[in-house]
Amino acid sequence: MARWQANHVAGLIRSVEPAAEVRMVFVSSVGDEDRRSVFQQIGAIGAFTKESEDTLLRNEVDLVVHSLKDLPTKLQPGLVLAAVPKREDPRDAICGATLDQLRPGLRVATGSIRRKAQLLSLCSGLDIRSIRGNVSPRLRKAKTREGIDATLLAAAGLTRLGLLHEASQILDPHVFPYAVGQGALAAEAREEDTALVALLQKIEDRKSRIEVDAERALMRSLDAGCSLPVGVSATWLAGTLTLRGQVTHPDGQTKIADESVGRANQADAIGRSLGHKLLQQGAEELLKAALRTVEEQRPT
Repeated sequence: MARWQANHVAGLIRSVEPAAEVRMVFVSSVGDEDRRSVFQQIGAIGAFTKESEDTLLRNEVDLVVHSLKDLPTKLQPGLVLAAVPKREDPRDAICGATLDQLRPGLRVATGSIRRKAQLLSLCSGLDIRSIRGNVSPRLRKAKTREGIDATLLAAAGLTRLGLLHEASQILDPHVFPYAVGQGALAAEAREEDTALVALLQKIEDRKSRIEVDAERALMRSLDAGCSLPVGVSATWLAGTLTLRGQVTHPDGQTKIADESVGRANQADAIGRSLGHKLLQQGAEELLKAALRTVEEQRPT
């Protein structure tokens, strides 16, 4: 997936600057190298980004491409989110079953605390199995019922790998909100490299950037990391963005949802306003419960 993403952004750069010379440098992260630990066990913040950001800071590379949902909302000093290309479908997909087939005892695999919480809010008796790793083995296990009956994946990832046909259902974000930044790519660069930042601006998609800026502002206002059970959905109507957010208790028994609306130039305010609404309704306690769950899963 990382290779696809890097090649995609390289192609976009060449499309706006045909003379550009682009060379790939692949960097392994802690999250990539440790495929056995539950995601929360390896320390979620920066688990897939820190090593590549360090190469930027050491001037070993000029830009880094991330899955934006993995990128912390607070970047390392000296780095900027230079561009967000057009976003792929941000929704979640379930493979091996559909939501209306959920029933107590059904074995559903996911490594995401958000997906687990939202699944349990729909069916409290599910048997949630922790899983990480490449997409293909996860799909195979769901198809063959090898220890699991279904698994959840990002529709964007399936699309990029030509595997969207494997999805049993693409989930309605009003029922199953997706992760902040899901489906979007991030081109990160050094702030001082103004010429490169200007070039990368040419591959940015304005609507995608506004959506993810609003979503990331929500996360900052909640002081929540990408491993916590915060789901969002962004919709447009006549140039106006509606951002809906949901915070779910890890056991799925309680959830808080609200929305905020604003114009395209108000992305940060939209996210902060939504965060304030959710906190007023008790989101902080749900996030504290999620943090306790994360700490319990982390090795001492």
